[in-house]
Amino acid sequence: MLTIAEAAARSGRGQETVRRWVRQGRLAAHRAGGRLLVHPDELDALLARPALDPPAGWSRTSWGARQPDWVSELRRHRGARRIGA
Repeated sequence: MLTIAEAAARSGRGQETVRRWVRQGRLAAHRAGGRLLVHPDELDALLARPALDPPAGWSRTSWGARQPDWVSELRRHRGARRIGA
């Protein structure tokens, strides 16, 4: 079982985001001794799902080409930057 801090580190998100997932019912958590614990398999399953499916009309550009995977491009770009370097 993972604490909220461990789940946040594993997912690359903030602790408040993980707590929000629990409050929204997107991620199951169990309380043990006043701490929320998350099962690693459930966290991995949540992270594997796409956040939202885009509308059907957004799969192609106005000239008919396939849209790039903008989320992956953004993550790749953010990962390339070094803060404070």
